[in-house]
Amino acid sequence: MLSSQWSVVFKWSFIGFSCFVLLTTETSGASQSNDPVDARLVEGGSRCSGRLEMKHQGKWRTLNVKITWGEATVKVDYAQVACRQMDCGTVISIKHHSNNTVHRPAWEVNVLCDGTEHTLKECKDLSSRRRVQGKNLTTSSTEVVCSESVRFGNGNDICSGRVNIKSDNGWAPVCEEGFDSEARKVVCREFGCGPPMVSRDSSTAEETLASSQKLKCNGNESRLQDCASSTHTCKKARSFTCEGSYDVRLVGGENSCEGTLEGKHEGEWRPLVHGWDSWKPQYSKEVCEKLGCGSVISTSYRYLQKRQDVWELSYRCRDSRTDSSFCKSWVAGSSTTIKTVTCAENVRLVGRPDRCSGRLEVKSGPSWAPVCLGPFTKENAQVTCAELGCGFGDEYHGKSLINTAQDTSLVFKCGGNEKHLLDCPTDTLNASHEDCGPFTTEVICTERPKEPSINIITMNTGNYDTNYKPDVFKGHRFAISCSPHSLYKPFSIRLRYEVDGDKAAEWIQTAVEDAIFLFPAPEDAHQGFYECDYNYEFKPEVFSKPQTLYLTMKERHDVRLVDGHSRCAGRLEVEHQKKWRSVSYQHSWSLKEAAVVCRQLGCGTAFSTSKVDNSPELLTKWRFQSNCDGSERALMDCGVVKNWPSSSTVEVVCTDILHQPSIAIISGPSFTEDAVQRMIMGHIIIINCSVEAQYPGGHFSLKINNVNQTHSLTQPAVNHSAVFTFTVTEGNYSCVYHNFLLNHNFSSESLSLPIKVTDYTNLMLDDGGDEDSSCSGMVMVNLELGTILLSAESTVWDLKHASVVCRQLGCGDAISTNTVTLPTKEKMALFYSDCDGSESALLDCGTTVEWFSSSYVQVNCTGQQGAPGMK
Repeated sequence: MLSSQWSVVFKWSFIGFSCFVLLTTETSGASQSNDPVDARLVEGGSRCSGRLEMKHQGKWRTLNVKITWGEATVKVDYAQVACRQMDCGTVISIKHHSNNTVHRPAWEVNVLCDGTEHTLKECKDLSSRRRVQGKNLTTSSTEVVCSESVRFGNGNDICSGRVNIKSDNGWAPVCEEGFDSEARKVVCREFGCGPPMVSRDSSTAEETLASSQKLKCNGNESRLQDCASSTHTCKKARSFTCEGSYDVRLVGGENSCEGTLEGKHEGEWRPLVHGWDSWKPQYSKEVCEKLGCGSVISTSYRYLQKRQDVWELSYRCRDSRTDSSFCKSWVAGSSTTIKTVTCAENVRLVGRPDRCSGRLEVKSGPSWAPVCLGPFTKENAQVTCAELGCGFGDEYHGKSLINTAQDTSLVFKCGGNEKHLLDCPTDTLNASHEDCGPFTTEVICTERPKEPSINIITMNTGNYDTNYKPDVFKGHRFAISCSPHSLYKPFSIRLRYEVDGDKAAEWIQTAVEDAIFLFPAPEDAHQGFYECDYNYEFKPEVFSKPQTLYLTMKERHDVRLVDGHSRCAGRLEVEHQKKWRSVSYQHSWSLKEAAVVCRQLGCGTAFSTSKVDNSPELLTKWRFQSNCDGSERALMDCGVVKNWPSSSTVEVVCTDILHQPSIAIISGPSFTEDAVQRMIMGHIIIINCSVEAQYPGGHFSLKINNVNQTHSLTQPAVNHSAVFTFTVTEGNYSCVYHNFLLNHNFSSESLSLPIKVTDYTNLMLDDGGDEDSSCSGMVMVNLELGTILLSAESTVWDLKHASVVCRQLGCGDAISTNTVTLPTKEKMALFYSDCDGSESALLDCGTTVEWFSSSYVQVNCTGQQGAPGMK
């Protein structure tokens, strides 16, 4: 009768139902649960786990919930009903599978459970038509895991309520006595919830009507049933609450420390992703720590072919001001991108914010042990960094053992090629052992080996350029040294250089601690970027960070010829140690050394060298000791000097003793086209040859190199110049200056001046026909604005001018010239003359000016038009 009354109350009062559950069912078996009415869990390995199915019309099918809002909470409530029907405890986890290819029969339902129902039939119908919307085939399912021996006895929150424990007589409440904070920790851990919170039930405990379980827990048990217990009549324990379940795990990898990151929320496991750019590096580290794994190796993404249900970190995580703890603001969503995390399984670096540096610890059972510093090797560091995906061991050093809980430390004996640190042979020593020392090991890894040092070694200094000045003088041999700074011996050292964007040249030296790359006497082609790096044999595809310098080539002005009226002749002086001194004439001096001097000065080759006795006094000079073969670019690249008292000096005369002359066009009808000087065929050209004042006298030759021959014109030098006037021909022109000096003839040649000759003419005879060329007709002059008639109003025009026209056009001699009168004045060319009739071109001896005239000139020649300038 009492049971019947409470059943009526249940229909109208949730509170009444709670009492009904506590007073009438907790201590008795639930026979209906052993024979589920319309919900069950199948294929899960036990009756308290598996795929959720519903019975309808006598048939069991996969349950397919069609409610879209509050999806995660709705699934928890359905799962709670299933756990109750199976006589199991509280929901521990829910997993939604949607990627399998098996099509199963399913019932589609549109009902709402609150988790307190005994069967699915008691859930609220959301449709006025029917509870079951239909049947179909589905590839998705809901997998549920219930606790088998413990449950919260009221409410639908999987992380709060009064605790009941299963016994031989059914479900019994636990006693208040003994159900302390350690026991609550065990319950929260078993349910997959967070740690216990402060009790939310302020009421006093009640006397139970049946026996209850008195517990004694240590706090480290996995399940409440693992705690010691005894049956008593006692006060029931109050309700309490665990923090919400925000568990994480890694699945699909080779071990539990790598794979897809999944999070459990509202009892359901889903892949965990992040929206709003809210993932922080500290989260990956916390995941690895929470799972008892080592350091973070990597965090990345995996792309799916179709969308999948996920938990997303909400926008609140993005706005969080701290990185100290994992953000627990998760929302349901779907995505084609899921997050993956890889942690080291047994190794970690702790104590620093950088994941690739810190105190080295290895897994030792459930705890972590430090690694001894004393016998720690560079091979151990390499294996550690490689295992953590941190590249290379850059350095390792000691960390004090003070305040370290562990009193033992592992000693590793790695060869360097092991995949994991625990693959290496090990010894275990007491941390205070003399071989271990008072320190554990701190390791610093780097993605790439650190850059080497790069230095220049020059021939003239004979040592390293410690000031790191990347300048080399032309003609002085040099070398570049590359010195790696690393724990490991390099496999190869590489030097590359690139000049003006050209493809980089490359040199490699193998199996060396330091590398020296030798270069010949440099020219401008050696100026550019030089880059040095290196690699290791155990990972040759990865080179170190490079060290780079830009090398400039400079002219070395440490030799000169003085007192010879020319920079290419005179007494030799050398600068050494910032002092200029004459060079003493010694046995080692010869024409070979003089040739190097002339080459360095840009003065051609050596003409002569001799000994000069300056005075009877012995004065301090430089004594040159040679190793020259005469081909060197700089004198000090093949010899050394030292102080020496002497009364003699060295005199050198180079072939380029004379200054280089210049060549210029003074006059002549010319124009520049495509950067080439062009002249009009048959015209007079005037060229000036000149040289800087140096020696008096001498003469110039104008060399003309045609296609088939070379000839020259000669003029004496007057005021260091000469003028040449002649009819232009096509070829390369240059001025050569000659002078007799020091009892020898010297010469110096200018740059070449190429001249192209065109058959373009600035006048023509027009007979009124279609042809552009004629030997009789109107005289037409080509001016800037076009071709116009030549006016007959010139007082100087006569037959001798007509002869010049015929000669210029290659039409023979002039027969006649006459005037044609027009009815009106037109724009014409008025002619001014200084011709004598022998010229090759009319405008070589005359000038035209535009004006207005009513008459023009006609000319008749003897022959047909041929090559201009030819008779």
